[in-house]
Amino acid sequence: MKKHLILAGVFTMAIVQVQPTFAVTKCVALNSNTTCTYKNPGDYVVYWTSTCTTNGASTPISGIAVCSENGGDVRYPETELNISSDLDGNLYCWCRMVSPAVSLWVYSDGLAVTSDYCLSYCADTCADSMKNNASFRSALFGSLSD
Repeated sequence: MKKHLILAGVFTMAIVQVQPTFAVTKCVALNSNTTCTYKNPGDYVVYWTSTCTTNGASTPISGIAVCSENGGDVRYPETELNISSDLDGNLYCWCRMVSPAVSLWVYSDGLAVTSDYCLSYCADTCADSMKNNASFRSALFGSLSD
């Protein structure tokens, strides 16, 4: 009988210890009707921010910028970029949203005169594109998965 009580106690503890896990879903309204603000992130930075509003609901957006050797088209987001080990080869500005969701890389601007110039303005270009380029916003928000 003692053996059965011990087994029952072990099973009860095992059941009590197992806690269900639930995925967290964050619903954010980002679509073609979204308008975004411009906030200059400064020179030689990789992070940019904006606040986007859809139907009166505001959402803070943050992202990163990178200069790549890939040219591109805003209509075709990329999953990967090539970064040249020769810094003078990275002349094209790409942007990625990292919060509230992660997007694909979206082409923002191209063929800077030098890599240094691209590095100095790329994050600013991403932030500006959020406000002034509907095709950019569409590509960025459209590359999010459910």
